[in-house]
Amino acid sequence: MPMHPRRTVVLLPTYNEKDNIEAITRTVLRAAPVDVWILDDASPDGTGAIADEIAAREPNVQVVHRAGKQGLGKAYVDGF
Repeated sequence: MPMHPRRTVVLLPTYNEKDNIEAITRTVLRAAPVDVWILDDASPDGTGAIADEIAAREPNVQVVHRAGKQGLGKAYVDGF
């Protein structure tokens, strides 16, 4: 199996962030060559769907859809 260079992953836990998820993700991707994982806690405002749209056009973005609001700490643990 070929070795891939290590990359930095930025975890973005979200809950009802539809108004700023685009700007935050864009800013992070412009700041450094990183991968972004958006960990959405089933936001009722549609943040998860917006995150999916971002991931569809940005190859360095992945979305993790979590079942319900589980909290910030758990989101980071799941991301790790």
